[in-house]
Amino acid sequence: MCYILLELCRNEGVLTIADEVMTGFGRTGKYFASDYLDQKADIFCFSKGITGGFMPFGATTCTDEIYNAFLSADKAKTFFHGHSYTANPLACAAALASLELLRDADTLNRIDNISSRHRDFQSKNLNNQYWKNIRVCGTILAMEYAVADQNYFSSVRDKLYTYFIDKGILLRPLGNTLYVLPPYCISNEELDYIYGHILAYPHTH
Repeated sequence: MCYILLELCRNEGVLTIADEVMTGFGRTGKYFASDYLDQKADIFCFSKGITGGFMPFGATTCTDEIYNAFLSADKAKTFFHGHSYTANPLACAAALASLELLRDADTLNRIDNISSRHRDFQSKNLNNQYWKNIRVCGTILAMEYAVADQNYFSSVRDKLYTYFIDKGILLRPLGNTLYVLPPYCISNEELDYIYGHILAYPHTH
């Protein structure tokens, strides 16, 4: 579907924007989710992983064609937009350090390991009666808890959050959908701890 939409936009002269705020910097198993596509968007939005989550920071990049459209001595062509904290030195330092770590072979191996462990969990629980639609994309693991109100407004959300936070696990349930997005420095033992409590939850409620 993405290929079709990108091609359609190209043919009609419509600019495309890739939101890589959550998916960027290795989260999906590649540097960017867009790397799974042959064609690329015209504008990219980045945040979160750009600093490893340690500092609020965001960036927007674009093609040379778009950049040059605003590059002129004529002030009428200026892109009049800015932020009070643009180029914050502390956030920039965190971003540079995070990007340096991301390019390290050990970090890439850790990302591959998390993805592999997630897929093992998925394959072992395909027929789980409590956790449905288990899926994996890189370091992202998601699944639905089988309850009557299966939507993002499900009342089970608060129960899930409280259960895991009491176990020292910070997860982000959206309704009955549970997401696991671990930091790349997580150990196998810590992953097993998370998986174990996911499987234990139905038997405690």
